[in-house]
Amino acid sequence: MRRIAFLRSVEIERAVPHIGLIAPDLEAAGAVAGLFHTDGECAEGEFPGEARRIPADASPGWIADTIEAWGADGYVSLSLPDENALRDAVVGEILADRGIPGVTHSVRATALLANKYETKVAVSAAGLTTPPGLLMDGDLLAGRNLPVPAYRDALRRRAAALGFPLLTKPLWDNLSSGIRFLRDAEALDAYLKEPYDGNAVLEACLTGELCSVEIVGRDGEYLVQPLVWKGRTGGEPSFLFGQLRHCAPRPTRERLFGPVAKRLVALCRELDLNGVVEVEMIHADGAFHVIEINPRISGSTAMSIAASERNTYACLLHMLLGDWSGYRAGLRTRRRRWSLEFPVGHVTPEFERAARAELDVVRVSNLVIDGRDHGGNMVLACAYGEEERLLRGLERLESRFGTIGRAVVEEVEDVVSRHCRTPAETAPATP
Repeated sequence: MRRIAFLRSVEIERAVPHIGLIAPDLEAAGAVAGLFHTDGECAEGEFPGEARRIPADASPGWIADTIEAWGADGYVSLSLPDENALRDAVVGEILADRGIPGVTHSVRATALLANKYETKVAVSAAGLTTPPGLLMDGDLLAGRNLPVPAYRDALRRRAAALGFPLLTKPLWDNLSSGIRFLRDAEALDAYLKEPYDGNAVLEACLTGELCSVEIVGRDGEYLVQPLVWKGRTGGEPSFLFGQLRHCAPRPTRERLFGPVAKRLVALCRELDLNGVVEVEMIHADGAFHVIEINPRISGSTAMSIAASERNTYACLLHMLLGDWSGYRAGLRTRRRRWSLEFPVGHVTPEFERAARAELDVVRVSNLVIDGRDHGGNMVLACAYGEEERLLRGLERLESRFGTIGRAVVEEVEDVVSRHCRTPAETAPATP
């Protein structure tokens, strides 16, 4: 395999620096890489190969033709969110029909996992816990189908049985887009008067702690990355990158998650997944409740890699190269680290240089999503036992620049004080 195409739908900067770390693996395989991206720019040094911008509205057939014309011997999907993952799945099946293998989930599995209600059904059938919920038919609510005058009344009764508060989630949307928090029956009535213009899930809103885990693999062999903790749940949804997220030594929670991880891996095998998924969960009442499974790279990939030192992008490459089983076996005993991601003020070159001198910076940049500037974003790593160095470095940076924010520094201090473990630990064995 000499020419490998990578398909990406968002800025490659979000995959830096880990995507660049696959360069030695490419060289060892005698392969060159080409990036085909539909958004953002690819600056020099961000991707270990050539890069080509393609139209965002390009059809799967056009993309497959373009990748084949480039001379690709293999193909890897790096796109998000779900609608682009589905596009990549179609591209992958077209290329496979032409004898070009790829690392992307099947169209069937991607469509199932991109659909929130079908995911709930599959999760429940796999013996996993999921918040109780139901499917709301947007055509019936909008009067576009057979008239069912009692449909709203039926929904009210079923909602009461679920118990308030509730959430409504568009069936296919991503990144918390379109989610509505319904505190009580009055809020439900207001929603039913002006509902989402499409199918949606009505789901119990659990009070707990949001977390996620990435699972990487193919052909029945999967690697489970560390849990990423994302903050409290139970109210209005918040911006994904607007608060502190962390991987930390939490052995009690990890032991509790062990049986859940085994069931998730069994589900991956059943769906014959080929690549990476992110499983979103809420830890509440002593259980992990699965709320979504995103069939793709995610916004938590950098934190997962930083915590485990197991590079998801290298994993995807080795799946394509055909040596995944041996490569995965060599990743079992990597050390675990803290990883933290949080918003900061506008990032300047001076701040970045100082941060890299003080701390183990994974990435620091100004975050742009769909052309909108969301300010600065920082991802850090820290070896277990070096927490004091992390906290001192944050304090010095905040005193000098004021870019991190006192509230963020205090929140990191609180997380470290609650979950600090001095001895170095190794990653749990992959189920």
